[in-house]
Amino acid sequence: MNIQKIVLNIILTIESLFLNLIKVKINRIVFISLESNELTFDFKLIYDELDKSKYDVRLCLIKYEKNLKGQFLYFLNCLKQLYYIYTSRLIVLNDNNYAVSHFKRKGTIVFQIWHACGAIKKFGNVINREYSISNYDYVLSTSSYWKKPYSEAFSVKEENVIPLGMPRNDELFNKNKRNEYRESLYRKYPYLKNKKIILYAPTFRGNIYKGFSSIPFDACKIINAFNDDYVLLYKFHPLLGNIKLAEHERIINMNNEDTHHLFCITDYLISDYSSIIFDFMILEKPILFYVPDLEEYARDLGVFVDISKMNCSICKIEDDIINSIKTLNFDKDNIRMLKNTFFDISDDRSTSRVVEFINHIL
Repeated sequence: MNIQKIVLNIILTIESLFLNLIKVKINRIVFISLESNELTFDFKLIYDELDKSKYDVRLCLIKYEKNLKGQFLYFLNCLKQLYYIYTSRLIVLNDNNYAVSHFKRKGTIVFQIWHACGAIKKFGNVINREYSISNYDYVLSTSSYWKKPYSEAFSVKEENVIPLGMPRNDELFNKNKRNEYRESLYRKYPYLKNKKIILYAPTFRGNIYKGFSSIPFDACKIINAFNDDYVLLYKFHPLLGNIKLAEHERIINMNNEDTHHLFCITDYLISDYSSIIFDFMILEKPILFYVPDLEEYARDLGVFVDISKMNCSICKIEDDIINSIKTLNFDKDNIRMLKNTFFDISDDRSTSRVVEFINHIL
């Protein structure tokens, strides 16, 4: 444990002694996140559907930044987090949380709404990390498939991994929403209409402590292998910032667009170990894995899902991508089978089920 964590731990311990004197608010729910300063994605959907007349709903949100100012603001936010941890009946998280893992009051329930609907790469307590994750009571998932991986990653009982579906995917299961997003993008980018859309959307390499990086990707080589009917869009993981690929009239930066919206116009998804491949399965379209570091990645970090057994195209070089798209004999039954594996329920009512579950446990 580094000196900053030692100091933080001492201060939080002292704070907890005073907070033990305050009663828990039995109807208080607090949303805690380090991902954004405002409600987004699953948090916003759940928050909007909660009965505010029934619950005292509080927010403890911050976008964590690894610089001096960001560290100071995070320190102050941890003090605020601890106050809510000790005075709330339900803590709702969407990422791992230091304060929760080290301090939890008896009678407080912690519900982890993980910020992805699955995980190819191993994470959490099954890999080396700065601190062990603990004190979670329930973890939301999309499928019973995740009971064992999430149980290991979050140190919860398998029966407490609850496959109710992710609220954010309600829109992908809703045909009207998909049409709305498609038409909205066509209005914004009219030249994409009637084009074959290839979307490149990889995850990052590295971590928050060692830094993040991407792998080389020759977008020009790929798009030049196809006629003018094809366009290559790209969207990198937010942690990588606004990375740009080569300048080309048929290569378009979509880093500021919503991934789910892009899915609605995409014909082929190129990704790697990103959890977005599970979201994309909902639409039953072709997925190509660009994984030049597959063996190294699986050996060094480890995976919960062996993508080589998913019967999708595994590409090690750009030529593999080109050949796969040109010769693709798309097996929709296989994608549907994968979707049924990673989604127990295929409807647009996950938000309602999650809120019903919160009502039940409270």
